[in-house]
Amino acid sequence: MHEIELKFQVPEARRRGLQQAFRRGHVAEQRLLAVYFDTEDRLLARHGMALRLRHEPGGWVQTLKAGSGHRPLRLEDNVALGAAEAMPAPDPARHGGTPAHQRLLKALAPAKHATLVEVFRTDVTREVRLMKGPGGLVVEAALDRGELQAGPARHALWEIEFEWKAGPLAGLFALAADWVAQHGLWLDSVSKAERGHWLSLGKTSAPPVKAQPPELDEKLGAAAFARAAVAACLAQVLPNLSALAGRDGNGAGDPDHVHQLRVGLRRLRTVLREMAPLDAGLDPGWEAPLAGVFGALGRLRDQQVLETQTRKALIAAGAPPLSRLQPPSEDPPLPSLLQASDFQQVLLAAQALAMQAPPVTPEACDGPPLPVLAERLDQLQRQLRRDARHFGTLPPEHQHRARKRLKRLRYLAEFTAPLFRRSEVSRYFEVLAPAQDCLGRLTDQMAAQAAYREAAAAQPEAWFAVGWLSAGHAEAVRAAQEALTQAGKARPFWHGRLRRRHGR
Repeated sequence: MHEIELKFQVPEARRRGLQQAFRRGHVAEQRLLAVYFDTEDRLLARHGMALRLRHEPGGWVQTLKAGSGHRPLRLEDNVALGAAEAMPAPDPARHGGTPAHQRLLKALAPAKHATLVEVFRTDVTREVRLMKGPGGLVVEAALDRGELQAGPARHALWEIEFEWKAGPLAGLFALAADWVAQHGLWLDSVSKAERGHWLSLGKTSAPPVKAQPPELDEKLGAAAFARAAVAACLAQVLPNLSALAGRDGNGAGDPDHVHQLRVGLRRLRTVLREMAPLDAGLDPGWEAPLAGVFGALGRLRDQQVLETQTRKALIAAGAPPLSRLQPPSEDPPLPSLLQASDFQQVLLAAQALAMQAPPVTPEACDGPPLPVLAERLDQLQRQLRRDARHFGTLPPEHQHRARKRLKRLRYLAEFTAPLFRRSEVSRYFEVLAPAQDCLGRLTDQMAAQAAYREAAAAQPEAWFAVGWLSAGHAEAVRAAQEALTQAGKARPFWHGRLRRRHGR
């Protein structure tokens, strides 16, 4: 069967109030001890799967779960094993004939005789409450408190899940939105199985998640196309957000997570802006919260680049010792920024749209989305050529706009790329990539130059950095203009033939 649930972390300061609100309904409490298994080389985890044995009030239950790309929809199969005192041995064959088992067999195919071993376990006190709403909505809410255990390593758990059972799916998201607003919850796409896997490897979070193409079919209508693009964005945004929002203290977090989260948000903003003509239910009200977080992440990334890449280059150039530049003080700590209610509400609404909850209104865009998107891609490509002709004489703010237009062109093209032949797509992006790299380096250089110029008032030795960066500015502009010119000559793949699929 399919399981649809939304999982949230609860800020420590809000836990008492949430627990009091949770207990206003009828609550059943139970202690759950679960043991998770995998192969020695973690085949199941690498395929987004989890196999566990859990001791519940009625006895042992074996569960097989298969993830769905950080979406709330997952395959799940449960097999009751009776009330034996001792934990039975895990046996994947108990799930035979289910979709989850088919995916498990595919994952284990490279190691047919692999032995399953215990990887970690959870010890959780769960409070369960059924919540009902209009239209026959039934949601099972579970408040979990306990810990993950992987050898000597421990990780505290305090989270709430809302699992859809019946009624309109939109009701699940509406109910969750109310609890987010009242109790400061933040979406966490990382399951206990995933978190336990990384804990067992001595890591606090998963590696940064990069963008992946949306799951598309040429027969998709406009609304479905936009939903697929939103889902692809969330598959990058949510895991990187989980790695950063759950950090203790005011730390900035891993620069690669910051960068990939920022890329994911830019892609989502591109969908919001460029796919608006598809009238797929995209809410323009999402833009302000997304832009606010995106801007703060940009300032943080500029600081991280200054303290790593730029500082290293300056030292190699013989710069005098400099005190570290102070990070921007106007932004809140990163976890607070990412946990903010308005931002979380946007992510929840985007998740609802990606899952057709609620269904969108009839599209204003009749017919397939590609003609509309191809027209917009053509406009952005023409603008790229105009930017290339005058780039060297443009003021810095207009050069920055040129970079943003280039990114929108790239991301919008990437959203459509899965429908077209790989060879033509690859050739296009091979020409486009150097332009984005050159403009990125130019932007970093200009940000660094401004930062060191400001620092020179208190640290005169910073003038070395200003001079060194200024000396390379003209060459960076020239390189960017040349790369833009070449990118403008790239042959658009979106006017080519669609890919043949499954022998058609």
